[in-house]
Amino acid sequence: MLSKFIQNERFFKVRLTKIIVLLAICSLITFTGCVGKKKESKPKVFSFETFHKDKGIPTESITCLSHIGGKVCAGSKKGLFVYDGVNWEIFNRKTTNSLGSDEIVALQNLNNLLWIATDNGACYFNGKDFRSIYTGARARAISGTTTSHYAVGTAFGVVTNGSTSHSNIGPHEISAMLYDKGYLWVGTRKEGVFKVEGGMARQFKGAAKTIMGSSLIEVPASPSNCKLPGNLIKAFVPYKEYIAVGTTGGLCITDFSGYYEVYTALHKDFFQKNFRIVEEEVEGNSKIPGNKIFALATTDNCELLFVVTDLGLGILKGKEWIDVESTIPGLPTTGLTSVTWCNGDLWLGTEEDGLIKVSNLSELYADEASGKK
Repeated sequence: MLSKFIQNERFFKVRLTKIIVLLAICSLITFTGCVGKKKESKPKVFSFETFHKDKGIPTESITCLSHIGGKVCAGSKKGLFVYDGVNWEIFNRKTTNSLGSDEIVALQNLNNLLWIATDNGACYFNGKDFRSIYTGARARAISGTTTSHYAVGTAFGVVTNGSTSHSNIGPHEISAMLYDKGYLWVGTRKEGVFKVEGGMARQFKGAAKTIMGSSLIEVPASPSNCKLPGNLIKAFVPYKEYIAVGTTGGLCITDFSGYYEVYTALHKDFFQKNFRIVEEEVEGNSKIPGNKIFALATTDNCELLFVVTDLGLGILKGKEWIDVESTIPGLPTTGLTSVTWCNGDLWLGTEEDGLIKVSNLSELYADEASGKK
């Protein structure tokens, strides 16, 4: 009896010890989990500042935006105005002979020069002086690499370095231009994109549909692998190792070789059904706000791509679209015309509500840039 009692006592002691150890481990795990649990980070929210006539701009209708030397440059139908962070300096026909017109059609910063297309000619600005490079007609687009190497887009083709139009492109109406990766990229209003190198030009045109009487004709892409979502080109911007192309049918990020990444929004398209041509809504493949793109810009190292559409601003980070409505509450969803990134601030131009400045947006990618997760 005594031996059995001792054995049972030992058994219970061992069991009790195991239970105590197990409870201690569970308590430690629970405590560690509670302490180590990370708080969910709240979405970053940004405010914005508006610039109207009371802050020094001559008009609240902005046609285009760019920058030079750390200064924001805004184009309008009343001239060019440049902001140094404190004051606006106004340039127009009365103060600057090289400006062929007060109506600024397009601006582009390339190689520390501001290229300016106007309703009557084109010029460049080095931050101090202006110099006229094209006169006598409306310039639709402009780009250049040096003061002696530039191209001006017109309603009838391209003028390069002051010479006659580029014969290989033809008399097409030009809508956007960009020198990048050793080529001149030319966007047109109907014929897609031309890639110009030396005296040769190669055309890239996305698939399209055209109505002929009661028939809907599908026009294949050229070359066959071209996936431009639209052939009316509104904007180019270098983006990482590619070119971002804004069209009236969506956004395309491409190398014009074999890589085409296309983003579209809800839109309407034509279809032929039961011998009739009907227009129906088509779901987009992304959260881009609208299909009609007016302007493009990037942050300094292409962490973000800013896309101005007919239905507001889109911000692409990697391959994800940021929820702009939650991130920048109150930002207009219509009436935006242009965009630029300068000194870490996002600037937006509007049709009739002046300029919008959004600061500190670099916080959207600061963690990634510093290697944090």
